[in-house]
Amino acid sequence: MAGNFADLTAVLTLDSTRFSEEAARVKKELGETSDLADLMAGRVSQSFKKQATAVEQGLSRQALAAQKAGISVGQYKAAM
Repeated sequence: MAGNFADLTAVLTLDSTRFSEEAARVKKELGETSDLADLMAGRVSQSFKKQATAVEQGLSRQALAAQKAGISVGQYKAAM
């Protein structure tokens, strides 16, 4: 019996030695995939945090500019 998962292929046989070798290889490949997924999740999280900080700073600048002009943030946005 053979099954494919992306580049991961597992062939299961009744030969216990080969089965153990294949199981170890599959476990290693799944571990590597898990590590890569964790790394990518961390990068995505960092990207979202940077984006949120940039948005907050942009809104703060708009609020300060609107306050200096004596208008609401909505009016400031509409004017820009």
